[in-house]
Amino acid sequence: MDFRVLRFFIFIGLIGLGGVAKSQHYASMLKQPATWYVTFCGQSTCFTDFYSSEGDTIINGKRYRFMVDFHFNRAVVVREDTLRGKVYFRYLYGQRKHTDVLMYDYSLKLNDSIYIFNPNSPIPEDSLGQYDVVRVDSVLTEKGYRKRLKLDRHDQTSNEYLTTTWVEGIGGLSYINTPAVGPELYGLGELSCFTFNGTSQVYSSDFSKKNNNCNINFTQKSDAIGLTELGGFAVKIYPNPTTKYINISGLAETAIRVEVQDYLGRTIFEKNDNSKIIDFSLVKSGIYVVSIFEGNELINRHRVIKK
Repeated sequence: MDFRVLRFFIFIGLIGLGGVAKSQHYASMLKQPATWYVTFCGQSTCFTDFYSSEGDTIINGKRYRFMVDFHFNRAVVVREDTLRGKVYFRYLYGQRKHTDVLMYDYSLKLNDSIYIFNPNSPIPEDSLGQYDVVRVDSVLTEKGYRKRLKLDRHDQTSNEYLTTTWVEGIGGLSYINTPAVGPELYGLGELSCFTFNGTSQVYSSDFSKKNNNCNINFTQKSDAIGLTELGGFAVKIYPNPTTKYINISGLAETAIRVEVQDYLGRTIFEKNDNSKIIDFSLVKSGIYVVSIFEGNELINRHRVIKK
């Protein structure tokens, strides 16, 4: 064989090996069924919500996983492009069902920019604007070091969603569908744990390590050092998604206030009585945050999908 031909084939082989190594190096967050535990705290109480990916479905020849539990209810699917390090969301209903929305891009480098879409409703026209990668490093997880990206909003004159942190193979350090947020333990939420198959720990926050628990519920400050867990009640909101009304169960028989906000954080309406039925019939389709207060104390928060 001609030496030049042999050298050509060796070169092609090395390229192929490099491509395989690159694809193997990427840390996938969808290779197995996964659960994200997200904790948010009020003045003296904390609650943990969780979301999971499960199952498989094929759309246009591409493999997706369903998002399930509390707020997704299989209304959303997600997929990864492991060769390019990107994660996409897709809704299965409404006008957005034909569109993949880029949520995470782990191929970004320092000083790169990306347009991030609204954290609670990944609709292209609802972009929060340009974010700049201001730091690229790694963080030690239970599965070894993972690439970490810190992004700041290019327009810092806004009062919300100014910074966010992503970890490859895990997602944003807030809700999985909030790539422009936090983490905000005393705000929209902080990822406390990420697991595969409900048991294999991949990531845990400092807060969850301190409390030796991923599912941190009904806690209050007992001193300046730690947190003491209290008993509580399980608040449920159903049906979710809804087309007209939601019901709230598990509340004590005391006066409550319910506040409903849209994905931009704007208060749509609030009720100041002890009603357990909330009318969503006049609310347009989308994703909303329902916060429940007893007096001035936040006692629970849910995300509700209005079809």
